[in-house]
Amino acid sequence: MSALSPGDAAVFASKIVLAPALIAGVSVAGQRLGARLAGSLTALPVVAGPIALFIALEHGAEFGSRAACGALAGELSLAAFCLAYPYASLRWRWFVCLPLALGAFAAGTLALDAVDPSLAVATAAGFAVPLGVPHLLPDPHVAAGRRVITRGELAVRMVAGAALVVAVTAAASALGPRLAGLLTPFPVAASVLTVFSHRGQGAAFAVQLLRGLCRGLLGMTGFFLVLTLGLEALGLAAAFALACAAALATQAVLVARLRRAAP
Repeated sequence: MSALSPGDAAVFASKIVLAPALIAGVSVAGQRLGARLAGSLTALPVVAGPIALFIALEHGAEFGSRAACGALAGELSLAAFCLAYPYASLRWRWFVCLPLALGAFAAGTLALDAVDPSLAVATAAGFAVPLGVPHLLPDPHVAAGRRVITRGELAVRMVAGAALVVAVTAAASALGPRLAGLLTPFPVAASVLTVFSHRGQGAAFAVQLLRGLCRGLLGMTGFFLVLTLGLEALGLAAAFALACAAALATQAVLVARLRRAAP
């Protein structure tokens, strides 16, 4: 096996450092802010963003733009996850809920891959999920109190994020831009956060976290819409800078509104 070039080694190192570092930051911040705010922060493209970046770096702007369009449509699959887990969690424990929710995500991804949604459909899906899905979820009461995230739990979250970034970007060539994009919103951070919340703080906390996640997907929609339209026109650096600014500005407004609404 040939050794990696310095450039390839730097890209690989970034894959296993960037997303886990972002997940750790969101996790630590989220535990201070409550379930819905933590969920909203989870919706930041802390895993999907690095995946999109490395896909564009390794396969070019056109491939990256088409994958970003797929990621917009893939929010429908993420919505299926966010609908399946809460309703299951009100009856069953996490080890039943997680396979059901991941199965819903997989079914949605296969359906979207067969349909090959256009940019207009993908954009409509990207806005419909954060604006509509939260109203379809249960709204249980969460008991007061704050749980501290252990170092072991934080390590699991970080490893999961790194694993997905490496797996999806490595498979991008074989998958093609559409399927690679559809898999970009795979709920790695959401799965880990939801399962640990369900185990440690109960189903109500997990449900409220996913409600916040769905609302926060408006920022992810802005992120991928900018990439879809801007990667080829603006270039990689400018498009990603603008996409990150759009996502952060949207999340800042959502978090401010949620903090004002919190009791």
